[in-house]
Amino acid sequence: MADILSQEEIDALLSTVAEEGLDEKKVETLEFVPKKVSVYDFRRPDRVSKEQLRSIRNLHDKFARNFSSALSNVLRAITDINLVSVDQMTYGEFLMSLPDPTSFNVLSMIPLEGNVVLEINPSIVFPIVDKLLGGTGQPLYKMRELTALEQKLLDGVINLLLKELEDVWRQVIPNVKFKKEVSENSPQVIQIVAQNEVVVLIVFELKFGEASGLINLCFPAITLEPILGKISSQDWIIGGKKGKFGNYEEQIYQLLEDILIEIRAILGENILTVNDILSLKVGDTVVLNNKASMPAVLYINNLKKFELELGISGVKKAVKLKRNIVEENKVGVDL
Repeated sequence: MADILSQEEIDALLSTVAEEGLDEKKVETLEFVPKKVSVYDFRRPDRVSKEQLRSIRNLHDKFARNFSSALSNVLRAITDINLVSVDQMTYGEFLMSLPDPTSFNVLSMIPLEGNVVLEINPSIVFPIVDKLLGGTGQPLYKMRELTALEQKLLDGVINLLLKELEDVWRQVIPNVKFKKEVSENSPQVIQIVAQNEVVVLIVFELKFGEASGLINLCFPAITLEPILGKISSQDWIIGGKKGKFGNYEEQIYQLLEDILIEIRAILGENILTVNDILSLKVGDTVVLNNKASMPAVLYINNLKKFELELGISGVKKAVKLKRNIVEENKVGVDL
């Protein structure tokens, strides 16, 4: 154990310092460095970092473009969907920003626990329903609750939205599945989390014709918590390099397999004048530049690809591939 000074030894040391004084050269001057103070609101704690919010914005910006194209095909009208904002707030603040009545849909995000809210403003719901029923998509100025038939028509659009949402979220969760659990006309009927819980709110603006309105996606932070570590800008960069053609590589290859490509076996060539061609008749012999012992050439899509050996397969004439031609597979224009 270390020695403990007695009271007499402590008094002796203090008296020595008092008599001799302090050496000013040995005294270091400490600079005062003020601490950096950041504002923190305990009523709105940030549970999602700015980098994660930026990644979520990039993710749903792609969703907006894809859904805009898909919805244009369904409505047969030019539809414009823009990502307005991505922010975090409390669930109570989100509910207070919604109109009543509205299309309030609770979604499950399998395999994650908890629910997500999809809200579609009535200012755009009724024009969509009108367009699906063959109308012009005129906005309805007097808001009311959706009927059962109108909700059924809107469900088709919601299913289309969920499909596009799944496609972009597969970059984070490969087996993700969005499913609509229940639909209500009032946002106050169902409470998926406590009023003071933090949520990530993603706001889109949908326009077509004279109609426009907002679509809100509300992700509780507690639902996203298990995958927040995967949501970063680096993840999107890595995910974007999975295949040469992105997530549709397999479908593209399947489509390419059914494309017809012309294949020609050229035994030899010659150049004739127009007069020689006009004077050709049955029985004439045209001499080619290749000897009978020389290999023929196989052209695939007008490119030399293989050297060939002529032969017969059964009762049909055939060629056998002998050597791959690489050096002449170039497309150019001679001026």
